[in-house]
Formats: sequence, C-alpha cells, structure tokens
Amino acid sequence: MIIQSRPFSDENDFQTLKTFVSSIIKEDMQRSYWHVGDLLWGIYKNTVYDPRENVQLWQNEQGELLGFVWISAHEVIIQVDPRIDGNDKDGLLEQMLSLGEEHQQTSEAAGTSPSFCAFENDLPLINVFLKHGYRREESHMLHMRKDLDQPIPPGILPGGWIVRHVAGEDEFEQRVALHREVWHPSKVTLEAYRRMRTVPGYTPELDLVAVSADGTFASYCICWLDPVSKIGEFEPVGTRAAYRGKGLGKAVMLEGLRRLKATGMQTAIVYSVSSNEASRKLYESVGFEVYNRS
Repeated sequence: MIIQSRPFSDENDFQTLKTFVSSIIKEDMQRSYWHVGDLLWGIYKNTVYDPRENVQLWQNEQGELLGFVWISAHEVIIQVDPRIDGNDKDGLLEQMLSLGEEHQQTSEAAGTSPSFCAFENDLPLINVFLKHGYRREESHMLHMRKDLDQPIPPGILPGGWIVRHVAGEDEFEQRVALHREVWHPSKVTLEAYRRMRTVPGYTPELDLVAVSADGTFASYCICWLDPVSKIGEFEPVGTRAAYRGKGLGKAVMLEGLRRLKATGMQTAIVYSVSSNEASRKLYESVGFEVYNRS
C-alpha cells in the first residue's frame, strides 16, 4: 500500500477528520482516541492552536484517510484506522512516531516535553513505543462512559441555585472568567469563546452553568453531540474551588446527561486524569464507569 502524508489544510480536512473519528468510535469505543467534541474543543477553545501546523494526515493512493497525528504542547496522539493491520499498520505507526519525535525535540528545546499516549489494549502502538525505548508513566487518562438508557435523576442544588445554559452575550465574559479560574493558566479568551459559539457542532443549549441567586457562575460543562455514533461527550467540566463540595458539579453533569439523552444520544463519555480523584469521584457519582485507560 502506498502511504502519503501531508499537513492539515482546510475546512474540508476538518470535515474528513470528523467523519473519520465518528466512524471509529461508532464501530469500537475501545479503539477510538477521539470524539468529534475533542476535535472541536481542541481547535476552537483558544486562538493559539493552529491545526495546519500541528495536525498531520496520512492517506492511501485513493486519498482515503488512514490516520492522523495530533500534536499539542503536552501530548502527541496517534489515531489509525483500526481496520489497518499487519505490516501496513506497523509502517504507518513508525512514520507517525517519527513525526511526533521531531515535534518532541522542538518542544524540549522550547522548554516543554509532550508525551505520547496509547490505550492499555492498543498492543501494536505500545509495541512500537517499547521498540523505541519508551516506558509507560504511572499517571494516565481514564476514559469513562455512561449508557443513557435509564431515566436521569434531577440534581439536588443548594437553595437559590439553578442550572441553565449560558443565556447571551452579556454573560460571555463571566463564562470565560469561570473557565480561566478553574483551568489556570488558560489560553481561553473572550475572543476564542465567541468564535467557538459560531462553529457548526457547538450547541448553545449544551453549554451549561450552575448559577447562584445573585448571578454568580460557579460550575460548568460543555456537551458535544455525535449524531453518527449517538455518543455525547463532556468537555470541559469544572467548578470554582470556592464552590466545590456543594453538589454543583454533579447537578451540572446530570442536566448535561438529561439534555444529551433528549437529543437522541445513547451513551455519554468523559475523561479524567487518574491522579484527579475528585473528578473521577464526581463522574462515578452520576454513573460513569471506566472503559479504557491511556
């Protein structure tokens, strides 16, 4: 098989990536590193990330996508079409690893050191990493899922609090400030948030906040839809430190689950760093279970 590689170029490539990741996650969640929400959030959460410089595509001679490498400041993610196997897959993974290592060298010179990730059951990718002297870190990402075939209970909120979606332009600044406080330091800006809200695939009614009686935003999440796989995703999720332990994050997530189910999603997913016990317990409290680790 002839394999060709090129950088991400334009909106057509973005649509191709969306179709590609939807088909993989629909077929087998255990082999999918991506949800369409990851693509949308990854590209549009700030105005700094440029996929033309950080995403590389691999195609066959017919122009069909075989896989891609996504490079960020802290991580290099390799996604290959699971239908490819044998020598073709090994050769493809070697090319992808080589590109990632080139980026690593550049990043280390700039003072950062991105890591590669692999599912614990992705033996072909793990074997390539081991062959090149890599070792698994103790910290890993928990990939969690919840089936939406049962009724979603309402969240229990402190008096005066409600969960709703961001209402309009006059609330954008507070919504951005909430994210920046939770994920400090953050590159998310008001400009980036405004842009993201205009992107096809973003659903305003799934951008949820817990709001106090005086209008303070304390907890939030964005949910993303994939009509192809019927899988919805939570990304990001967060609560201001001063308001944790009050059930606000749980109430926001339960409302997100309810709205995902109402749109026809059959499953919800979310990720948690293994060392973040608070987020794992939050997700477990609304019914999420680990289905893979990377």
